[in-house]
Amino acid sequence: MDNIMQGLGFGQLMTWALAEYTRLGSVFSIRKPYRGTGGKSLEIFEEKIELPLGPAAGPHTQLAQNIVAGYVAGARFFELKTVQFIDDGKHIHVSKPCILAQDEGYNVEWSTELYVHDAMDEYIKGWFALKLLSREFELGESDGFVFNMSIGYDLKGIKTEKIDHFIEGLKNAENTESWKKCKQWALENLSDFKRVDKSYIDCISPKVSRSVTLSTMHGCPPEEIERIATYLLTEKKLHTFIKCNPTLLGYKWTRSTLDNLGFNHVKFDDRHFKSDLQFEDAVPMLQKLISLADGIPLAFGVKLTNTLPVRITRDELPGDEMYVSGRPLFPLAIELANRLSKAFEGKLRISYSGGADIHNIDKIYETGIWPITLSTALLKPGGYMHMHQLAKKLAGCEFKYFESVDLKKLQSLVDWAASTSLYRKLKRDRTECATVCKCCVDVCPNRANIVMPLDNSQHIVHIDAMCNGCGNCKVFCRDNSAPYGDKFTLFTCAESFEKSNNLGFLILEDGTIRIRMDCETQSQDNFWHLVHSVLNTDYLQRITMQ
Repeated sequence: MDNIMQGLGFGQLMTWALAEYTRLGSVFSIRKPYRGTGGKSLEIFEEKIELPLGPAAGPHTQLAQNIVAGYVAGARFFELKTVQFIDDGKHIHVSKPCILAQDEGYNVEWSTELYVHDAMDEYIKGWFALKLLSREFELGESDGFVFNMSIGYDLKGIKTEKIDHFIEGLKNAENTESWKKCKQWALENLSDFKRVDKSYIDCISPKVSRSVTLSTMHGCPPEEIERIATYLLTEKKLHTFIKCNPTLLGYKWTRSTLDNLGFNHVKFDDRHFKSDLQFEDAVPMLQKLISLADGIPLAFGVKLTNTLPVRITRDELPGDEMYVSGRPLFPLAIELANRLSKAFEGKLRISYSGGADIHNIDKIYETGIWPITLSTALLKPGGYMHMHQLAKKLAGCEFKYFESVDLKKLQSLVDWAASTSLYRKLKRDRTECATVCKCCVDVCPNRANIVMPLDNSQHIVHIDAMCNGCGNCKVFCRDNSAPYGDKFTLFTCAESFEKSNNLGFLILEDGTIRIRMDCETQSQDNFWHLVHSVLNTDYLQRITMQ
């Protein structure tokens, strides 16, 4: 593994995409391209988007091929990976591994790993590629997507020549070397296209981004946030959103909410809650910035939310602190949206990111909160194809321009988030699978894993006597499990039962049954039902006869 990422050249990127699509009908392994919305669109930042959906600033918007893959899957709003001044002429070091997304999401990354100028190059390549591929593959309107730059973390850094060059380069890329190389390649390879010609290429807009999401570090005072936003609005003339932290909710409410949802294992104290922007300071600051933006005029709003910093207590990732996202962040982010919307009577524009998924994305949009970006859902098995699923769901909603947030619908969504089991910690014990894919059954050379029907579900049962511990089932387990050590086990030998830590049972010669069960995590009724099911099949007879 190379710890320093390398972007593809624009020619490599395009040749790969065109050749793969011609041969397989896919682009960067996205096998089911999403195609337009039948003429529907929304307006944001004086631009048009076919869907108010896309990847959040993170791993899915760091490289040009990520952006292409996201677009092909259905994304139309791209929050580009955050850039900031502190690269000191080197790539930013991010501890690896840096992502853990088995259930709730965790990460230890915080901005692009690339040099600032390399990040700009990736974003320009991604923009130009989408302009070509949207037309060539007839995936959507060539002006139907938006790039939103993300920068941080203080005004001094943002005013440096490096960041200013980045901002101005994305506002108009026409004179950058990246743009010239992209255009030159396209003109020199016109024969590779069926629907793209010279006149189309000459008309591609170099205005890659007209908007910015400001990301500030924890502890940044309100005066500094206001100064940065004022600079971006008045001097850089950018539509500006400020990314807010879930710490605005207060320590007691946040801790209590996560505990009630079963995330009491997520550890944090009140340190960031005390040093971060306070709600009572945020409201007047945002009021002043709204008035300022209205007078220019430019769009202004908030991005909800940043991730929540928590302690690393079980060596989940390298370091001392990580950022939590996904499942537990949704009830927090939507509650913060509710509080801010009430404070501004629904008139505050909100860009949303915080646990968005297939269960809630239409509900979020119908409150009037959009665009909606996500990352954790795309890190689950299925990857970018979750974007396709979400795109289809949003495409079925009624499209209307933003006027205000519907406070009643938003309150209903908050209540639903608190009551549904969808955003509670999964209590699945280690003997159960998230999805019984049967992969461990197929790859076991000794046939030591079997599928056992149980009511309307299925379970994997491990046969201890038939296993030699080769570990192949662990290699291929999609659930990040070790079936030979984690699944419900049938023992046929007392010695093996004593040596093993597996949950399961052993039938003794006198007919009595010895059972090993974890009462804290294992559903006892389910456990006994599974024992009963095994006893009433011919599996037991076959094994005890050996």
